Amino acid sequence: MQLVPLHISALARLHDKNPPIFPRSFASSRSNNGLTQAVEWDEYSFFVLGNRTFIQSGEFHMWRLPVPSLWRDIVQKAKSAGLNTISVYFHWGLTNPHSGEVDLTGINDFQPFFDAAKEEGIWVIARPGPYINSETSTGGVPGHLRSNDTFYHDAWQDYWTGVIGLIAKNQVTQGGPIILLQIENEYYNGPGQNDRPVGVVVPTFVNDAGEFNNLVNDTDIYGFDAYPFSASNCGNADPTVWRDVATTWRSYFDATVPGQPHFFPEFQGGSADNWGSTGGYGTCRELVNTNFQRVFFHQLWASGVTAENFYMFYGGTTWAQLPYSQGYTSYDYGAPVNEQRQITAKHAELKLQSLFLRSFSDFYMTDLIEVDTTTVPSLYITHLQNPVQGSSFYIFRHNDATIKDSFVIATDFVFGSSTLRYSTASLLTWLDLSGSDMLVVYGYAGQSYEMAFELSGPVTLSAIGPTQIQGTATDPTFTLNFSLSPGRTLVHLTAADGKELAVLIADYDAATTLWQPTIAGDGNYANYIGVSASTPLLISGPYLVRNASLNGQQLALWGDVAETTTVNIFGPRALSSVEWNNVPLGNLTQTRQGTWQATISFSQPAVTLPDLGSATWRFRDSLPEIQPDFDGFAMIPANQMTTTSVFPPYYGAPWILYADQYGFHAGNLVWRGTFLHDSNTTAPTAVNVSASGALNFAASVWLNTHYLGPSDTRGRTNNNSFPVTEDLLLTGENHVVVLQDHMGGDLSGQDVCCTPGGRARDLQQPRGLQGYYLVGRDASAQFTGWTLAGNFMGERHPDTVRKIYNEGGLYGERKGWHLPGFDDSAWEERTPFEGLGQPGVGFFRTTFTLDLPQGYDIPLSFVFDSAVGHYRSQLYVNGWQMGKRIANIGPQSAFPVHEGVLDYHGENTVVLSLWALGNGTADTRIPSFKLVANGTYAGGVRGIATNNPDWDELRGKYGVSFD
Repeated sequence: MQLVPLHISALARLHDKNPPIFPRSFASSRSNNGLTQAVEWDEYSFFVLGNRTFIQSGEFHMWRLPVPSLWRDIVQKAKSAGLNTISVYFHWGLTNPHSGEVDLTGINDFQPFFDAAKEEGIWVIARPGPYINSETSTGGVPGHLRSNDTFYHDAWQDYWTGVIGLIAKNQVTQGGPIILLQIENEYYNGPGQNDRPVGVVVPTFVNDAGEFNNLVNDTDIYGFDAYPFSASNCGNADPTVWRDVATTWRSYFDATVPGQPHFFPEFQGGSADNWGSTGGYGTCRELVNTNFQRVFFHQLWASGVTAENFYMFYGGTTWAQLPYSQGYTSYDYGAPVNEQRQITAKHAELKLQSLFLRSFSDFYMTDLIEVDTTTVPSLYITHLQNPVQGSSFYIFRHNDATIKDSFVIATDFVFGSSTLRYSTASLLTWLDLSGSDMLVVYGYAGQSYEMAFELSGPVTLSAIGPTQIQGTATDPTFTLNFSLSPGRTLVHLTAADGKELAVLIADYDAATTLWQPTIAGDGNYANYIGVSASTPLLISGPYLVRNASLNGQQLALWGDVAETTTVNIFGPRALSSVEWNNVPLGNLTQTRQGTWQATISFSQPAVTLPDLGSATWRFRDSLPEIQPDFDGFAMIPANQMTTTSVFPPYYGAPWILYADQYGFHAGNLVWRGTFLHDSNTTAPTAVNVSASGALNFAASVWLNTHYLGPSDTRGRTNNNSFPVTEDLLLTGENHVVVLQDHMGGDLSGQDVCCTPGGRARDLQQPRGLQGYYLVGRDASAQFTGWTLAGNFMGERHPDTVRKIYNEGGLYGERKGWHLPGFDDSAWEERTPFEGLGQPGVGFFRTTFTLDLPQGYDIPLSFVFDSAVGHYRSQLYVNGWQMGKRIANIGPQSAFPVHEGVLDYHGENTVVLSLWALGNGTADTRIPSFKLVANGTYAGGVRGIATNNPDWDELRGKYGVSFD
């Protein structure tokens, strides 16, 4: 629903209540941290390199897109949306797999991202944690910390030293893009990390988890986050039901940090979704939609916020074992750029807001004049005014915010050499149109709008486009009235004194197709708006405009199209040629002074994908641990008898069966317990196990080769007694095998109280067996020992490309059956659609060759059948674990996999592990599995590299055999 039409008389009443002030001198008193003047601030906003700046930022986690060649794609899409900043979390757990090692290579080396940001003209907010939350396992805290009792502060020193060195050399003071550094994250009620890192001179800030006054005076700048729609499972939410808008933000900032900009290091840009969601991220995108962006982002502006970071801009994929216990693989987040890297309607709305902010700097410095809820019935109106220029901005929404719309009206401001008296249409941007100021505005088709400009004497009006324009001169004001039609209308006004003015009027849909790329200037920060770059062009039509250069009369554009597209160019006085992605467009025509048109041709390329349903698959059983003659490959004794964990075992002795104590912190775990039986001993009547694996985990239990059953309650710990009859027992050694999921660590950071090490305490929730017992036997006739398997070589894992979270402890993972180059020629031919036939674990492998057309961005996804079944499957693509399908919980069945993990021009290996927990047909097979294209875009980024270490490198050189 849109806002009720605003009659101009209502605006006049507002205007008369608070007439514009005359421009006056205003000496802003800047503050800094005493270390650098490169980033300063006053009570209104930040200054970067001396330029007052509205920080318009989006969140991106490079480690959620494990293809460094694609990081520039996200940077360019942020730039195209008008953002001037990207905020990034680092990941302690990925970079510090064991004490003493800091790995800043490959996907942990953020230097290519910093370089791309600098080259594209995007500032960076660095957020290294050490705790980050981010719906990643234990908030980024590495597993080795969970198994010791050292102070939290001591544990992260190696990581902190390494990552701060990378940050320090990329600060704006060193010619890099980093302008702010976050210290800690969402820390409650205690002394988190708040020391200034050595070598860092840019301002530090804290992100409080709400209006809690935490660490207010411990950093240079204070900020807090807000998630108005904070339901943990947005996929289960009703997208038609909204909460009301908070109106306390301004007063809280003013009371808490007077003299500082109002800063949201995180504001809701989408929402996380959890296992068991019914709607998935599609519902999240409906809930936190473009209306949400208008209502809630505008309320930030109404609250005086001039530094905002939207979490997330691109969510990506929490691949492998990186998710926290409640999160599934996708981290699409309902963000403006979806998991497949496609721009959405939210990207378009964000662009409309960001171009407004980028274009009208009066808005960076405003005072609150009043909040008015009475002048216009049912409307909540915030009046802001620039104290120097006298320009005013009225932010409108319904008193009932759940009616879901908002807009901004501007009055009395100067653009170029022209003056706007008022406009009820929304402002987008302005530029020079062949020597005339051109204002760009938009609104909703079918609604009426009015604009007034300062123009003297008789005014000549001409218009080209579908909207009918009426003009009225009341010297020295000229007023435009129109009922907006779909499309764009270009209005030219010529005053009696010769002054010319243009107005480009678009309906909302047409406005979303407009792009305003930057043109590089000079110097070290040539591509940064506000420092050197300019925006003399307006482009309409393409799916995406990434970049532009203008050399005299030669224009070059780079971007993407998904169909043959008419491109309209506004701004240049003269153009002799236009290139699109380095290809000349031969059909350039001038439509009138300062406007040009050309056509980008698109031909749908042949995209040939393999039919995985008819492919040759090979199969091998992956549960030899239940066999009496199992050789114990890659299992270690689980023989520790003490623990530093504050969570003691429930029962069972004498061994502590917590995986973290043995160096296994992620993925499936396999426990193998031994006990003796003969004719002189009492047969147990049951095997009792209390397995802990976090929310949504499951376990399966075998006695020798006999399946005792599953344990799958979706709780953190499952206690089960599995009945045993004597016919299941062997004379001599008997083995109980427990296969369990490790669903990642909990997000316990927000539960921390007030002691150093408090976080480490809360993050020691066990993963393993907290209880084990043979029912019916006394204490002297219990288990004689246990062994454990986790990921191959544990904390010393050899895969320095895919990192420590990629693999778990399934036998096939330990053997490297998921890796490219493994010789499966001796395996049985069997498809995952035939399955296992009984509870157990199997691996299915296939290979195929891709040869996709060059010069196109073609996002691909692997799609499982969505039918419910009691099985769990992991998807490995060229050795990367890119998906976890839990068919009895859901919701995810489609798993995007990017070029760079997939080789678009070579051979690919796809492996499915299938863990069948039930006995039914639906439980022991995967009904269907296919590879699909999600779109075809001519353009994209080029030179995407693959780096997929194979079996020889990661297993063969360590003496692992194929058998």
